[in-house]
Amino acid sequence: MILFTSGIKQRLNQNRSIAVYGAVSIFCLILFIIYDRFSHNVRSPFMTYLFLWPLLLGVLPALLLRLFPGLPRPTYFTRNAYNSGVAAVTVSSLLRGIFEIAGTASLLQTGLMIAGFVMIGAGLISYVANALSAPSPD
Repeated sequence: MILFTSGIKQRLNQNRSIAVYGAVSIFCLILFIIYDRFSHNVRSPFMTYLFLWPLLLGVLPALLLRLFPGLPRPTYFTRNAYNSGVAAVTVSSLLRGIFEIAGTASLLQTGLMIAGFVMIGAGLISYVANALSAPSPD
C-alpha cells in the first residue's frame, strides 16, 4: 500500500512540475511578445529566448522523470536546489534582456546567473550522488 500511494504521489509531483514549468514558459513567451511590441525594434537574445530556460531546464527533465519511472527520484534538496537554480537563471535572463534593451548593464544580474548555474549544478550533483548510492531495485 505504501509503495502504491508513494508512486501516485511521485507521478502527481512530476505532472505538477511539467504544468508549472510549461506555464512559466508560456508566460515568458507572452512577456517577450508584449515587450517586443513596445521595444522600438531593439532586441536582446536573452529576452527573445527567455522561454527556453524553463522549457529546456524544467519541462524536459520533469518529462524524462515522468516517462521513465525506473529513474531514481530526486530528493527534496535536489529538487529545491535545481528548481531555485532554474528560477534564478530565468530571472537573470529576463533582467539581462531588459538591461540590454535599455542600453545598460549590471553586475548583480551576472552574479544571479552564476548563482543559478551553481544551484543547478548542486542539484544535478546531488541527484547523481543519490542515484549512485541508492541500492539496486533487484
